Amino acid sequence: MDPDANLAEQQLLRARLRADRRYQSARSREDVRQDRHRLKELVEALDGWLSRGGFPPKAWTKERP
Repeated sequence: MDPDANLAEQQLLRARLRADRRYQSARSREDVRQDRHRLKELVEALDGWLSRGGFPPKAWTKERP
């Protein structure tokens, strides 16, 4: 698993779903449902990866001010 790719896709889906809600997008309900389902899959996969001792995404390991 590539946790960086997983996180990047999660962020893309999150932004798209927020835009749908904010701007009442013309995307179909099925498209939105598929995005929600995919986001759920990615969250579960990353959780499983981390739970089994996998390394976190690079964005989570950088020092924060």
